[in-house]
Amino acid sequence: MKNYLKGFTLAEVLITLGIIGVVAALTMPSLIASHKEKVTVARLKKVYSTLENAYMLARNENMDVQSWFESDDVKTNSKIFYEKLKPYLNVMKDCGVESGCLTEGYVKTLDGRNYNNYNLNTKEYRFILSDGTQVMIYLAKSDFAASDSIGNIKVDIDGYRGSYTFGKDFFIFNITPKGIFPNGLENHPASDDTFEEACNNSKQSHANGAACTAWVIFNENMDYLHCNDLNWDTKTKCK
Repeated sequence: MKNYLKGFTLAEVLITLGIIGVVAALTMPSLIASHKEKVTVARLKKVYSTLENAYMLARNENMDVQSWFESDDVKTNSKIFYEKLKPYLNVMKDCGVESGCLTEGYVKTLDGRNYNNYNLNTKEYRFILSDGTQVMIYLAKSDFAASDSIGNIKVDIDGYRGSYTFGKDFFIFNITPKGIFPNGLENHPASDDTFEEACNNSKQSHANGAACTAWVIFNENMDYLHCNDLNWDTKTKCK
């Protein structure tokens, strides 16, 4: 009596491959998006650590921050602030205040509106770090209290790539005499915007997405892209 090995028919193999293909097509986009968000979290935390460390070392070296500035001229103050931090940063390109160095076009709000073409702004001092992060410094005040926000730092963490959008690859940090703080930090006097109003793609606040920075760093997710009922106290993830 002969023994015959049983196997799959060609039709069964094709059906199985078809099912696998459909499942992959349904799941891959979400997996890719999840991976990109994790990369963004890691990059933003690295930039924050780099800038805050440079500022701390500059303060230790140059003492009182208020003594750095002599006027309220934004262009001059922004350059001075950059020069104080520069020795502690790995700068690939110093762009100064001239246009043509950063990503061209309007950075968009989280809900898709055009906000500002920072490449054309000749007051902010801009430079590019060795990892490709584009940085803009806006330093406005020379007379301030210890808790005042005296300016901000804007970062485009993926350089010339990406969506160039607040809360996705474009983020804001606030500068105070005591340190650099991510914008949108709950109940912090240096934050210009609140998470609830300026990190919600269902709203049309002036700079929607500008207050996502603190959320990404401290909650380590970008779930505000997927649900609109998050808050600092009771719900920090969609699920």
